[in-house]
Amino acid sequence: MNFTMITPHHNHDNGYISLIIKNFVTSPDEITVSQKTLLRKSEFHVSLLALKNILPLVNAVDASVSEDDLVQDFLDYQKDVELSEYNLTSQLRYVSRGERETVIIMVDVPNLGRLFDKLRAKYNVDLPTQPTHITLYTLQPETGIGILSNDELQRDSKSIEIPELNLS
Repeated sequence: MNFTMITPHHNHDNGYISLIIKNFVTSPDEITVSQKTLLRKSEFHVSLLALKNILPLVNAVDASVSEDDLVQDFLDYQKDVELSEYNLTSQLRYVSRGERETVIIMVDVPNLGRLFDKLRAKYNVDLPTQPTHITLYTLQPETGIGILSNDELQRDSKSIEIPELNLS
């Protein structure tokens, strides 16, 4: 994996800023959902900012803003506000978009909503607050599905139960 660590807990890669999850274990190596075999991811993270989706929204108001500016906004915010903690929920979702299919677990990242509030105010743009999750399994190896808003989450996913997963 080729990414840039921008803090001890966060990376910037392919248009996303993510919280890296270490020592997060799920089992088994594969699961079957809707008669399809999905494979466990080799690494786990929580996408905090989908910069590649946010930047066009900001640029519609101010074309001079770059991805680097948004990365700096993140870095400035996290200097004073903890963004390395997360809490698992019990909500598993099966996400399907086009040919991609994944199983995710929803998580809560305290203080992330305030970052979106600051970005909305700074850039005078109505940004959705991203639903935070960890992608556990994918149909195509290591290929997740970005979820920018709660509308996308509702449109592209459904709640599921997978008793064999021990995520506590």
